[in-house]
Amino acid sequence: MRFVFLLLLPILIYGKAPIAYSFSSKDKPLIVIDAGHGGISTGAKAHHPFCEEKRIALATAFLTQKYLDQLGYRTLLTRKSDIFLPLSKRILIANRSPCLLFISIHFNSAKNPEASGMEVFYFEKEKGKKRSISSKKLAGLILTDLVKRTQAKSRGIKNGNLFVLREVKVPAVLVEGGFITNFQERNLLKQRDYLDKIARGIATGIDQYLKPKNVLGAS
Repeated sequence: MRFVFLLLLPILIYGKAPIAYSFSSKDKPLIVIDAGHGGISTGAKAHHPFCEEKRIALATAFLTQKYLDQLGYRTLLTRKSDIFLPLSKRILIANRSPCLLFISIHFNSAKNPEASGMEVFYFEKEKGKKRSISSKKLAGLILTDLVKRTQAKSRGIKNGNLFVLREVKVPAVLVEGGFITNFQERNLLKQRDYLDKIARGIATGIDQYLKPKNVLGAS
């Protein structure tokens, strides 16, 4: 029943989900939310109970959008349905928009079924670069609130040479919200209340990062 809920969550929140991405209300600071994978790219998956990263990521992206909207931000989703979207297209969407931040949502897998916890990646090409410093700070704020809300193990913030972080022009992070290959975490990730905590943690971390600044100069 929970799996059926996750499949229907985008429709329950927004009605019939269009394929094209869209903006929320205008004239507010803009955040791009990227739900990892989609379509033929399922990402991590497991059975008993069945769970696919692409679906959990999309459900979490919708919830994150909802909380950012409530906090007064404008949001842009790279995908709003179960479609395949190349990494280059995700970057193009972000770089052609006037966004302040780019947040990519994923869930983890490992050969070791005991691997667990949350981690947040940022890209640091050269120490001291403004975008790298900003991304690292954002990653730390998001991870702190995620762990506080979920009581999950913290795997730390990590420098990752990932395409979606390397090529985007604004501060960017990639959130790994738990291990689908871990039985206990997989059960949690199929619960709407747990995804809600993850979404709130991401939104709160973003808000803490932007609020002390003049958001027009936050990048």
